[in-house]
Amino acid sequence: MIRNPALLAFAQAVYEVFGDLDGTGEGLTVEQIQAGCPTTDPTMFDNRIALFKQLKLLRRPHGHAYQRRLLFNTTSVAGLLVFDKLRRGTGIQEILFLLDETRREIQAGLVTREEVSERLTTLRRALSISAGELVQLRDRPVEELIRERRNHRAADRLLTEAKELVHVVERRFLELSSAGAKLITQALRYSGAANDLVDRLLRAVTAERDFSMLLPEQYRTAALQSAPEALALVFANMVFDPPAASITPDEILATVEQYRPRGPLRRAPRSPDLPADHDPLRRAREQQDRQRERREASLRLHLRGRSEMDLTTHIESLCWPEAARFVAEVLAASSDPEIPFTVRLSDELRVNADGSVSYVTPVQLIEDGRRAR
Repeated sequence: MIRNPALLAFAQAVYEVFGDLDGTGEGLTVEQIQAGCPTTDPTMFDNRIALFKQLKLLRRPHGHAYQRRLLFNTTSVAGLLVFDKLRRGTGIQEILFLLDETRREIQAGLVTREEVSERLTTLRRALSISAGELVQLRDRPVEELIRERRNHRAADRLLTEAKELVHVVERRFLELSSAGAKLITQALRYSGAANDLVDRLLRAVTAERDFSMLLPEQYRTAALQSAPEALALVFANMVFDPPAASITPDEILATVEQYRPRGPLRRAPRSPDLPADHDPLRRAREQQDRQRERREASLRLHLRGRSEMDLTTHIESLCWPEAARFVAEVLAASSDPEIPFTVRLSDELRVNADGSVSYVTPVQLIEDGRRAR
């Protein structure tokens, strides 16, 4: 029996080192154990290792007493696991396991009458002690009940397992019926005490409206089995704030864009079949040359053999869209160095309220022989 918590923690650390590093089963050296327990006080390490050897928690391989390697005793593994279960307070789970194991072994014919009688007595005593513990909790504070409830959540299952075991015992060993009846009495006593514990917790929940006292399975059971009206009573006296929009317009737009159905996919038009000698640059130059010839011919037509010509009257005679296109063509031709014409714009403004062109700036076209073709 280890009474020092620090020594027990060291035993757990040594157990973890062997479980992680001794993958071959050949054991570990003292140096390897010390390297795997870096938080251990170096001054106490040797004394604790010597104590573990004395307690047979650590041993040397059989027939190899001279080896420096140590093995972790499998009995010590079981002891640490059992201690961990006892530390968590799961004694009721052990009673359930013994009930189920006894029932299965009786059905398989693996136990004698004396063994069954001994187990029934052991189970009766364990249930009597557990029921007495629950009875003592009746007058304890609610906080203590909450801490203890996790250890007694299998009351109904325990009673069912006890009834099934007694049923099997009466069919196989009829003379043990009285021992089985005593076991059922203690199981009923334990189940009643556990139910009283739950009822007191539920009354505390109702009075204090503290829903943290309820277990997750209780919430699930209420949601599946209770009527909507009963569930609504929980919030009957609660006050709620009116709902408020907690989303911005930008978030709405982003959500709409995210879930908007995608439009149909449109394929690009298929490119036409072009000859092998097709040259887009050469074709563009040819189009530009033809446009330049057209503009020059149009301007010469307006000059009528003269070197200068006032185009203002002609512009005023056109409708507005045609006048705008004509002026744009004249200005484009004058800006082209390959066309030998210049446009002179006046700073005057002629206004005709009745005409199609309500106002116009005088435009004069001049042939410029100095500009080379």
